Amino acid sequence: MTEKRFDVIGIGDPYQDLLVEVDRLPEHNQKIRMHEWCFQGGGNVPTAMAMAGTLGLKVGVVSIVGDDMLGNTAEADYKFNHVDTSHLIKVKGKRSNFSVCISERANVGKEFICKAGNFPPLGVKDLDEDYIRSARMIHIGEFTEAILTAARWIHEEGGKVSIDAAYYRPDIYENYEHIDIFIGSEDYYRELCKDKGFTPSDYRTAMEYVKAQGPEIVVFTFGPDGCKGVYEDRYFEVPAFKVDVVDSTGAGDVFHGAFVYAYLQGWNPEKSARFCSGASAIKCTRLGGRAGIPTLPVLERFLETGEIDYTEIDERVNFYCAGTY
Repeated sequence: MTEKRFDVIGIGDPYQDLLVEVDRLPEHNQKIRMHEWCFQGGGNVPTAMAMAGTLGLKVGVVSIVGDDMLGNTAEADYKFNHVDTSHLIKVKGKRSNFSVCISERANVGKEFICKAGNFPPLGVKDLDEDYIRSARMIHIGEFTEAILTAARWIHEEGGKVSIDAAYYRPDIYENYEHIDIFIGSEDYYRELCKDKGFTPSDYRTAMEYVKAQGPEIVVFTFGPDGCKGVYEDRYFEVPAFKVDVVDSTGAGDVFHGAFVYAYLQGWNPEKSARFCSGASAIKCTRLGGRAGIPTLPVLERFLETGEIDYTEIDERVNFYCAGTY
């Protein structure tokens, strides 16, 4: 067995997000006032790792960026959130992933305008086998040849594979056997039910179907309607926390990072899901996917009392708004 130097390693490429907050999207040829803007790191797996690192786990990433301004900023954002960047690959002369995220106050809505970078995809040759094997878990958002290889290595070490199943795609539903912790989005659940003919209100049947294909834990998140899941022979539902929502960007990603933390504490999935729901709720009270990420003491206090201590959170907000990488 390889020495475990990391709790979790995320395999996924970061976006650099430009967050813009407005009352509502403008009409054609209309000029409107912007309430706030800032740059923050993004991407589902990278943001989950930022959450896990902030909670205190030993976290690494395998990611690709260009050697441009956005790639340098993504690296700095990782480090700010206590994520090891020794295996962040910078490709010379290439551009990084970029996204404009628009948050609308009028309907608490969000829109994304994205441009993928022009760097090559992660290949098996890009993986450091010893690095992957040094983790207790890997967290992913898709399956590629490289990620399937990493999943095999981590399972040979007795570790676990966690996935953020945001979209109902063949690379995910054809590889259930390689997943230990499956956490899917509402979109994935809706398409799953449509494809398999499940009654959408019969949550347990649909989740048990996924679990029977391989995962030991299956959870689906439903935004303001909370989350539902199955493990062993149990089904559970956890309601969402009521907070003043500013922006839900990254809420699911934060949920995943918090679930990795909770799972590695040995908690059962129901307790873990409540913990994660609290983390997501706090995040949603601030703009962007990372400024509102809570530390463990802030999250524990919220779960116990319902109160959010914004002292550290607003220091994070000021950091991101100042762009002080």
